[in-house]
Amino acid sequence: MTATLSKLGKYQILGVLGKGSMGVVYKGVDPRIGKLVAIKTMNQKNLSDPNMQERFYREGNILGQLNHRNIISVYNVGEDQETCYIAMEYLDGTTLEKIVRGKKRNLPLQMRLEIVKQVCEGVHAAHQQGIIHRDLKPANIFLLNDDHVKVLDFGVAHFKNSQLTTSGVVIGTINYIAPEQITGLKIDLRADIFSIGVILFELLANKHPFVGKNLSQTMVRIINEDTPRVPDIPDSLNQVVRKSLQKDRDQRYSSAMELANDLENVMRTQAFVDTLNDETIVDADLQKAQKSYVRKLVEERIGSIEEALKNEEVDQAKDLIEQLSSFVDNTAVIEPLMARLKEAQSQRKKRISFVTQLTHETLLKANREMDQKHYVMAIEYCQKVLKVDPNNQDARIIKANCLKKLQSFIDRIKKSSLA
Repeated sequence: MTATLSKLGKYQILGVLGKGSMGVVYKGVDPRIGKLVAIKTMNQKNLSDPNMQERFYREGNILGQLNHRNIISVYNVGEDQETCYIAMEYLDGTTLEKIVRGKKRNLPLQMRLEIVKQVCEGVHAAHQQGIIHRDLKPANIFLLNDDHVKVLDFGVAHFKNSQLTTSGVVIGTINYIAPEQITGLKIDLRADIFSIGVILFELLANKHPFVGKNLSQTMVRIINEDTPRVPDIPDSLNQVVRKSLQKDRDQRYSSAMELANDLENVMRTQAFVDTLNDETIVDADLQKAQKSYVRKLVEERIGSIEEALKNEEVDQAKDLIEQLSSFVDNTAVIEPLMARLKEAQSQRKKRISFVTQLTHETLLKANREMDQKHYVMAIEYCQKVLKVDPNNQDARIIKANCLKKLQSFIDRIKKSSLA
């Protein structure tokens, strides 16, 4: 196969986009609709290797099942002129690797967090389909010219319920893989979260958190060393980094969307702090201290709101949001919290309505069983009501009456047996 290839399947070849170990990636076009595509091909030398073919077609199979704005789309998988190919979405922009290794590495903090947040959203969509990427790194993250993010290269991705095994094989790029990938444990979606944490650290600190002088030292550091603190960023963001890079995966984020939500909270707080530009304060140290104090205050209040919503303490969350609104006049901070509060209120209303209806129906059953002198069954129905509503007086009364009737019945049995 050469770069002079002019056609693959229905696609016309326009040029070469790049070359890798698997093969050449071409720029092509579907002549019937004029749509540009990127065409990934496999080297002839790999065609005889069933493992390489499986990896190649697995990527097409996986991407064909995913439909998300932050994951590259596949249009077609085929074979032509003894060349295996995958036709996918043509992207105009650059990889995150070129950005972090290049001159434009000092992106604004909000932009760096937005990139990782979009990566989380794409990866979460894959996880929802039971797909673990296993090789997340800057080279596999593409930033379009409009700053939209796409996750690439699912060639070594793994289906959660797949029967295929890779025991004893380290899969992924060493600098970005989780400790459990090195030690040979069966991996789950939290391995991807660790990789995202490494990418986040690198974007914030302009260096890897655990890289060593050689491969062995890097692996040892990934397994054993604590995550370094990133200087000159909010404490809340350092907490996000540390949680995503926990050695014990049970201590990591349980989902990529949970990580995305925490990044969103940091971004909202930072957006507010960035608007603090009181020109009446000339002293730079005093202005810095003011911003630091307000940031900490906002972070603590948002953390309390998040905790209240998590514990379904809707009234407390409402009070906390009102308190926050009294000293934060910023819609980017308040509106998302209000939206979540309204959703929580709606869910509580639905739950109360459901419980009320269920309680009413269960009490009717308890009454019928009591009328038919099925006291044990009536008590069981009352217990179900009291489990969700411990103070329900009707259930307590019916239960007490049934217990009294049962005790009376037992007493009569005892008397007759003694007679």
